[in-house]
Amino acid sequence: MKKKALKFGTVGFLLGCFAYLLFSIVVSLRMNTGDFYFTLPALANKYSNEMFATIAQIATFTWLGLACGIAYLFSENVELEPARQAVGYLVSLTVGMLPLAWTGQWFKHVFIGIFSYIIIIAIVSLLLFMIGLVKLKCDVDEIRQAIGVGEEVNHEEI
Repeated sequence: MKKKALKFGTVGFLLGCFAYLLFSIVVSLRMNTGDFYFTLPALANKYSNEMFATIAQIATFTWLGLACGIAYLFSENVELEPARQAVGYLVSLTVGMLPLAWTGQWFKHVFIGIFSYIIIIAIVSLLLFMIGLVKLKCDVDEIRQAIGVGEEVNHEEI
């Protein structure tokens, strides 16, 4: 289980890095100034140093990605009973969102924080569900190929 957690956590960490890059590109395109923004301008204004703001934003995305990888591990682990799967899934995603809540200062606006938490959990759960669905479809196709179901039988050879 520890090897799987390390594997899924590493994949999640790398996907968090990729999500940070995509987020920075979207922010830069949205600002429409011709500059590349490594961090949100509001976050850079909050911290006195833009480098610290960038590090905080990268750490937030990578931590959330790592937590999403661990949550996916909990959702895929059929050896656990469903209640433990659900608790592990929600706890790992909640722990993954703590840096996001701190960076986004959700504590100043409780309603916005709770709403953001629910929306992010729903989006991440939908993405993880879609990943699981695609993985399941690939596994079913592989099993069908292995047993020969779905192939046309050539009666002339028989």
